[in-house]
Amino acid sequence: MKALGRPRAGCALLLASALFGCAPNVGGGPGSTGEGGAGAGTGGASATGGATGAGGATGTGGASATGGATGTGGATGTGGAAATGGATGTGGTVATGGASGKGGASGATGTGGATGTGGTTGTGGTTATGGTTGQGGSPATDGGTTTGPIDLTGRTALLVVDSPTGMSTGETILMEVLQERGLTVTVGASTGPASLAAGMNVVVVSDSAGAGDFVPIFGSVAAPMIVFGNSAYATLGWTAKSGAKGTVASTSMLTTTSTATPLASDLAAGTSFTAILPTTSTSLYWGTPGASAIAVAAVMGAPTELVDFAFEKGAALATGTAPARRVGLGFKTSAVQSLTIDAFKLLSAAIDWTAGSS
Repeated sequence: MKALGRPRAGCALLLASALFGCAPNVGGGPGSTGEGGAGAGTGGASATGGATGAGGATGTGGASATGGATGTGGATGTGGAAATGGATGTGGTVATGGASGKGGASGATGTGGATGTGGTTGTGGTTATGGTTGQGGSPATDGGTTTGPIDLTGRTALLVVDSPTGMSTGETILMEVLQERGLTVTVGASTGPASLAAGMNVVVVSDSAGAGDFVPIFGSVAAPMIVFGNSAYATLGWTAKSGAKGTVASTSMLTTTSTATPLASDLAAGTSFTAILPTTSTSLYWGTPGASAIAVAAVMGAPTELVDFAFEKGAALATGTAPARRVGLGFKTSAVQSLTIDAFKLLSAAIDWTAGSS
């Protein structure tokens, strides 16, 4: 904020005028015209008889002007300059001593007594133009989002397990995660029927579902799909052969391989992290999918051993074509409650990318 201007003290000019009379005539000659002070002597006619001219005395109006003292406020008000902070100039009022002097030249009203011209509102008080809504918060066009989970309220999910009546703790927690995201969840057996997937926004397959059971029934459905574990990768056609998969200890470090997809959540490229909390003893499962796969996270030091990867709808698989979006997550559903924050972000991003795309 600009500081208010301070008025400067005005300087007054001291004026005085003195009027002097004529000198007396010498030698008795005719008296000369009296030279009064400021006004001519009224009796300054020629003296009769050579005496000193009666009007030769000092002119009666020649005394100093009684009001000729310096006007105390009569000078130009220096405080009338523009107020730098936008407030009315405090020195801009009419000078208090600026009445007309009775004959004094400085008795006129101070010309600086007008209101300060700087009393307008400061121009810096306008609204900041940077206060507009950030444009980066809009949802990504491919079904993901740049700012967090998307709204899945009212969408549907089919959770395929080996036994709907004997779900594991991990499968129950996974169902609750889907429900907390707003999805309406139906639990179905790995043996079908296939009609369970009709109209679903996503099919989530637990690692308890055997490849020989669910792949013939649900493998080619047009709904997006998330598969836990890697036992069905070759049967689904995601890897060229059954040997293109493996396991590592759950304490192994993973690395994000690409951030050009919302599947990576907000993790930066090259971020290293563990997927499972150290209190849980389990394994991580990787696969080496076809060339068109979207690589998300791999075992550190082994970029082809992908623990998280995906296929876009219509992408070429190792065998066949993806009928809808497909995601492979390399951990068991029993480890869902033991995921680290970074691994849970990848799970949440996979749910967004599949269930939020149709």
